[in-house]
Amino acid sequence: MRRPAIHRRSGFSTTLGGGLLTLGLAALVACSESSAPPAAPAATASKAPAAASKPAAPAAAAKSETPLAKPVNQVVEQATAATKAAAGATSDAAKSIAEQAAAAVDPHAGHDHPPGEHDGHDHASDDASKVTNAADKIDALLKGQDTKLEESIDPNSKAKLTYEFGSDNKNFGKAMQGDVLKHTFLMKSGGEEDLVIKQAKPTCGCTVAQLMLEQPDGSMAPYTFGGPIPPGRKVELNATLHTQNKQGHAASRINIFTNDPRGQTQFGLEAEVETFFLVNPPSLNFNQMAAKDSVTDKVSVTTSKGQRLKLTPVLNNVPPGLKVEVNALDADADGNASRWELVATAGPGLVEGPLAYSVPLNSDVALPGAETLPNGQAPTYSVSVTIMGQVLGTISFNPSFVSLGLIRPGQVVSRTIRVMCHDPEFKLTEPKVLVQSRDSGDWEYAKHFSSVVRPVPDQNAVDIELQLNGMPDTLNGSFNGMMVVQLGYPDKPELKLPITGVCRGGATTAAPAGSSGPK
Repeated sequence: MRRPAIHRRSGFSTTLGGGLLTLGLAALVACSESSAPPAAPAATASKAPAAASKPAAPAAAAKSETPLAKPVNQVVEQATAATKAAAGATSDAAKSIAEQAAAAVDPHAGHDHPPGEHDGHDHASDDASKVTNAADKIDALLKGQDTKLEESIDPNSKAKLTYEFGSDNKNFGKAMQGDVLKHTFLMKSGGEEDLVIKQAKPTCGCTVAQLMLEQPDGSMAPYTFGGPIPPGRKVELNATLHTQNKQGHAASRINIFTNDPRGQTQFGLEAEVETFFLVNPPSLNFNQMAAKDSVTDKVSVTTSKGQRLKLTPVLNNVPPGLKVEVNALDADADGNASRWELVATAGPGLVEGPLAYSVPLNSDVALPGAETLPNGQAPTYSVSVTIMGQVLGTISFNPSFVSLGLIRPGQVVSRTIRVMCHDPEFKLTEPKVLVQSRDSGDWEYAKHFSSVVRPVPDQNAVDIELQLNGMPDTLNGSFNGMMVVQLGYPDKPELKLPITGVCRGGATTAAPAGSSGPK
């Protein structure tokens, strides 16, 4: 059985205020993990307590990605990085980056099209190239922003950002998945002129950076980008690495852009992230099942180091027909355990269509370093189990529409639709096929279609071949009709499949003739 595909559409939303740009993906996307540690610093040092005399050189790209994963990872990471890139820039610059990034992902964002403007154009076929192009464009925008910052540096400036040699990278060692790791990098305005920090840009959305500046009274206060930092003043970079959804080696870098003529300074965070929970299998997939069927499956959940705790499922908006239970297998008198079993029963009564439900499992062990949630509760170690499947009605069919593509007048084109019945008490024989207009009336082009019904061996199913025997020479443009399959089944007496296509005289890109249905 085939695993159902679940598609999500991503986009950008922008909020501008005080020069701050916020870009977000409209989907649940986690920041991609980096497999490379921070680049080795290019700083040199004087004698202890030494101050680095040369900031780190920009790191070379160290990721090795497959062609398929690269565009998606780039869109996620570059969009998150764009958030930081615009922080501290002028309002006009932030707005420019926001608008260009949004356009890179969705060229049609922000405006409507009159009806029929895109008739005959298949937007779905452009999705892969659109994602790839979006990643490339956003990457170019960010590189251009960095280039502008570097080009604005006065080579004769005597400003200097210094830090103790070897302190530009923090390795937290081993950490548990979900831990919030914090570190403060210590710097100083060590030149003969005021230092100006233009931007602090993390390379990953899992990292948060905040700059603090020493005040005349010795206290530390948040720094405003672009403000002068007199020589001798201390600067602190408070950095946070979130390890949620990370596993193995996790690394991130923070690029500091200043008026120091030597260029950007780079600070790094890294950790070896171990999973807190082990889930086997990672998800439950019921694959294809009838709406009236009932199927039960289970998942084993354990703590990675035998930690004993309480685990509570969050069961909000459970789909109709789905039941979920979580049972502790080795609970003690206080209800603490190290092993659990999640049991899911799908059906009967499931809604026809894709089934996708995530079950969060929250422990009672607080995450070290995590901030209190808005509801006043402390975040805890947690894990999620995804339940998925494809729920079939008593009658199912594939594909769900008839697309004839771009054709020439007189061209013969056929498409095949498979209709399946999942009720053993009803036998599909030879349903009647009609071609009509979208509003169920007569259609002037119906006479140009014919159909053949063929039973599928060893299945309660039929293949219906709908053939277009050629459109008239007078047709030049899009056409839309409806294919109606009269089944005679009480719960679903008929099926309606839209027919679409574009007819162009002298077209050179023609849809292939012959069956395109299931084999």
